Amino acid sequence: MSLLVIKIIKVSLFFMMTLAYSNFVNAVEKPGEVFGYGKQYVFVQSGYGAGFAFDFVGSGDGSEVQTFNTFSGYGIGISDIYADDSWYRGNFDFIWQGEFTYNFQPAGGYSIGSGFLFRYNFLANKKFVPYVELGIGFGYLGYDLKDQSDGFVFSPQGSLGAHYFITDKVSINGSWRVHHMSNSGLQQPNNSINSNVFSLGATYFFD
Repeated sequence: MSLLVIKIIKVSLFFMMTLAYSNFVNAVEKPGEVFGYGKQYVFVQSGYGAGFAFDFVGSGDGSEVQTFNTFSGYGIGISDIYADDSWYRGNFDFIWQGEFTYNFQPAGGYSIGSGFLFRYNFLANKKFVPYVELGIGFGYLGYDLKDQSDGFVFSPQGSLGAHYFITDKVSINGSWRVHHMSNSGLQQPNNSINSNVFSLGATYFFD
């Protein structure tokens, strides 16, 4: 089979999948009651974190951490719903978040902090609502590591997650978060801690 035919088949399959998804999005009932400007909610999530290293940062014993993480907070919609007839129909939220982490590898310890995030909710489907978020936090680190000083840290982070609604106002939500902690050179050593955090929780939406 020639490369041209293979390319035509690939393009055709991509076009058909895109068309099918578009039809699915337009067919389902679209949410709007609990998302949008001024809409409020509270949430809690807990899960497991595992350290990793980039080539340029976080290659010390911070890459070996294993943690139990808890995040809780308050969110409010800061935009109306955009792109009403599109697959990326959604809105922006602002989130205040508190976080607590217990570290059990390679040494015992904990961290506690707070932060702010911006989230975009994809609202094409009523029951299943993916989201992406980015933000930064700050707090206290007490992991007792060799390559990262305890004390004040910044914690930039980003995550991909989703709500699955079990009632009109309650959702089960899960996320994968990339979480960083370092002190921006305020103390040495400052090799940093990078973690993949996988968590599950629940969200309650107010009227």
